Order: sequence, then C-alpha cells, then structure tokens
Amino acid sequence: MDIDTLEGLMKCPLMKGLTQQEVMDLMHQIRYRVIKYERGSIFAYAGDKCLHADIVLDGELIASVISPSGRIVQMSLQHAGNMVAPAFIFANDNQYPVTIKASKDTSILRLMPEAIEMLFKLDCRISSNMMRILSNIVAFQAKKIGVLSMNLREKIIHVLQEEKQKQNTNRLHLPTRQELANVLGVQKYSVQRTLNELETEGIILLDGKYVEIVKPEKLKM
Repeated sequence: MDIDTLEGLMKCPLMKGLTQQEVMDLMHQIRYRVIKYERGSIFAYAGDKCLHADIVLDGELIASVISPSGRIVQMSLQHAGNMVAPAFIFANDNQYPVTIKASKDTSILRLMPEAIEMLFKLDCRISSNMMRILSNIVAFQAKKIGVLSMNLREKIIHVLQEEKQKQNTNRLHLPTRQELANVLGVQKYSVQRTLNELETEGIILLDGKYVEIVKPEKLKM
C-alpha cells in the first residue's frame, strides 16, 4: 500500500482508533483496489446498484438529483475519508437514489462487501466504527427531514447557525450563492434576496463570500 492510499484511508472514520501499522496489516489480509475518476466523470447514476464499499482517498464527489422542474439539486459532498453510501452496502434495496460524479480528480479505495465483513472479523474496532457511521447517518437524516419542512428564511438561518458552530466565529466563509441555492433546491436570486432581507434587518452584514453575524441573538427561526 502506497503512502497516499494509507493517508487517505487513515482519514476514514472506519479506521478510527487504529494506528497506521495496524491498518496496513489489516489491508494486507484482504483484497482491494484503487480507482481513479477524472473531474466531471460519473461515479454512479441514480438507480445503479451499490455493489462495493468505496472510500474517498482524495478529491471530491458530489451527489445530486433532478427535481420535477428539471433543476439539479445538490444533496451532499464526499471528501477524503468519507465512505460513499455506506448504508447501501448491505441493504436489500441497494440502488443509489442519487447521481454521483467527481467534482475534482478523485481516487477511491474499493472493497467488496465480503472484504468489509472480513475486516469486522479481524478487528472488532472496525465493526464498532461502522455501527457509529451508520448511526450518525440515521441521526443526520432525521435532522434533515426537519430542515425540509422549513421555509427558505428558516433554512438559511439554519445554515448560518450550523456554519457559526463549525467555524466558531461570527464572520463566516460561505459557499457561493449558487452552491447554496443548489443545496437548498431554490433559485440563486431567492438566496440572495433572503440574505439581503437579513442584512436590511441588521442581523447580518454581507461582505463578498463572507457573512458577518452582527446580532447572533436575533438569528432565530
């Protein structure tokens, strides 16, 4: 196993608590391969079956769906260390619900399901980590259902609250307006209009790619 593959694998929560040497020893006992996707190439189409356990070593994958109106809605991003659709690996209905493509040149470590099962047997920490990954997915999806019931203002406030917590500052570096619109499934101008409304109310201050939260106490839904 080369150093780049090992470094990417060490970022995966599946390997949490293991040393590099332990990971190398485990991987020498199973079969895997590294697959490269060029930027813009399709990783999987919606409806394709999830037949492998894939881990992003480097690069980036983006999942999206096409709305009834024909608009592409971004669902999620997968970065180095992320497992791709881990909940579908052993599912009876294992079809990808979204189309996934590489938004950058991307390398994937690919395992067959039986290789994952072998890892579970070789080290119980792997199976514990997998249960944690799946539990976090369930918790995230439950939270996302709540977000879907919000209006646009509430959704944007939710995004600002989450970013404030992640970045630990009131001066937030946000995705572009178009990226936000893709995530929220709305038009770009709707995102800008709502941000302008929050600025007019004195709650935030817009500064290019940055948003300064001026009155965090008023950033409520």
